[in-house]
Amino acid sequence: MMAYTDPTTWPSLGEIDPDLVTLLSKGTRPRFDKEYTVESIVPTRAQWDPIYKDAARKALEHPSVTNVTHKTIQIPHRDGSSARALLYQPTDPSENSTGGSPLLVLFHGGGFCFGCPEMEARNCINAVQMYGMVALSIEYRLAPEAKFPTAVEDAWDVVRWIAANSSAFRADPRAGFIRGGTSAGGNITAVISHLARDAGLSPPLTGIYLNIPLLLDPSLVPTEYTALYLSREQNKNAPILPSEAMAMYAEAYEPTLTSPLWSPAIWPTGHKDLPPTYFQICGMDILRDEALIYERTLRVECGIETRVDVYPGLPHVFYANFPDHPRAKGYAGDTARGIGWLLGVSKMV
Repeated sequence: MMAYTDPTTWPSLGEIDPDLVTLLSKGTRPRFDKEYTVESIVPTRAQWDPIYKDAARKALEHPSVTNVTHKTIQIPHRDGSSARALLYQPTDPSENSTGGSPLLVLFHGGGFCFGCPEMEARNCINAVQMYGMVALSIEYRLAPEAKFPTAVEDAWDVVRWIAANSSAFRADPRAGFIRGGTSAGGNITAVISHLARDAGLSPPLTGIYLNIPLLLDPSLVPTEYTALYLSREQNKNAPILPSEAMAMYAEAYEPTLTSPLWSPAIWPTGHKDLPPTYFQICGMDILRDEALIYERTLRVECGIETRVDVYPGLPHVFYANFPDHPRAKGYAGDTARGIGWLLGVSKMV
């Protein structure tokens, strides 16, 4: 039995990883450390975005990257604004035997306050190179300028537009339509999976990728899972996403805590008939147990296929914040294999 399927083992996943102890003992700080004040968000964002964009450029220009083209497009929102989207495509569309590529749509993390589409560049490039997919990384409006539920509304507008216009960029969602996201982007992804199912989105989503997602407000934990929901307390002082960071994000974004658009784990029409779902979950993450509870709900209660990669003793987004950690360099490979699983194919990475 895999450890994550036994809830009695979940607290042990929060025991700090020995290699991380070594890094911290040498004075290593998280690469994207920050103040936990709303006033600091906009200037910090301005400092970080060029780093993400430079990393995306270098990833695309790496000699190992072949058969990938890239451009920026704009996708409309309901209010007349638009989202900047990075579009990655195979250079030679004739390689796609179905007449169109399977489609991957990703939304970045950043607590609804930070980040840009370039953060998902590596995953998009891998999807194009390995599986011949068309991949898009999408922006959404950020807090504190844009409050809840703007990010979800932006994302839902984008997903519907992509479903209706995918042939314009040589994609065929019927060959695979995978929607994914990291952290806040994982929250948005889980919400969209339910909206798409309930609205009968056509073509339908065929796979969901949830990387360290926010899924459940502590005030809404169902009684049967209260005893399992321990990570918010156990990991409240963990690096990268301590409770102070969660408070800052909530103050900036101002979510309605009782809304399923904030806590999709309690979606009012349930979770049956959702697509297969791939999870990446960090053991020393304040969000760990809501992901594990949600995975268990999908798998055990709803009969949905799931795949899970767990990183014991490691904090939220450790791979970007502690790039010298031995497990950091393998994270993108795990992601690529998970996306391959959602497509029903396998690749060695």
